[in-house]
Amino acid sequence: MKKIALLLLSLVTVFGMISCSSTGSMDDAAKKQAALNKSFDKVYSTYANVLDLESAETYEVKTGDTLTSITKTFYAGKDENGYYFPLIMLASRGVVSDPELIEPGMKLTIPNFEKNINNKDIATKLKPYFKDMAEVYKQKDTTAAADIRPHLVEISEELGKDEAPATDAPAVDAPATPEPEVAPAAEQPAAN
Repeated sequence: MKKIALLLLSLVTVFGMISCSSTGSMDDAAKKQAALNKSFDKVYSTYANVLDLESAETYEVKTGDTLTSITKTFYAGKDENGYYFPLIMLASRGVVSDPELIEPGMKLTIPNFEKNINNKDIATKLKPYFKDMAEVYKQKDTTAAADIRPHLVEISEELGKDEAPATDAPAVDAPATPEPEVAPAAEQPAAN
């Protein structure tokens, strides 16, 4: 009987240690996400009044949506235009912080692409915004973040130049730009 009691006590102790260690890692993940959200929010706050939202549209996120697919739908459907999602994030800053954590039912504000990107004054102000977003993406350790970051830097370098970015010109002999692998809205893990 003593052996059974000791075995049960050992099992309870091991189970308790496993539970505590997994709770600790969940707390670490939650802390990391909170710090990341704070970084995103700081960037959004810095550039809060840059966009022209006069002709913005509202879109309700549906199951299976990704931010890049939504962006491509509204911004001419080209793969490279999917990387302009920070415009939507900036306009929707009170709805969600992390672009990878959109969920069905969220209502996003979709600013008019041409009105903001083709306006030299606004584009010049957005230049550091895209660069700052790329810096925040250094904190993310997802596959999508590694893919997205260089595109944000590239957009930053193109914005505010004498000519508008070549978003409408067809690529000639250029490899297709893959869409970042951001989990669809219904499949994303819950943020704690």
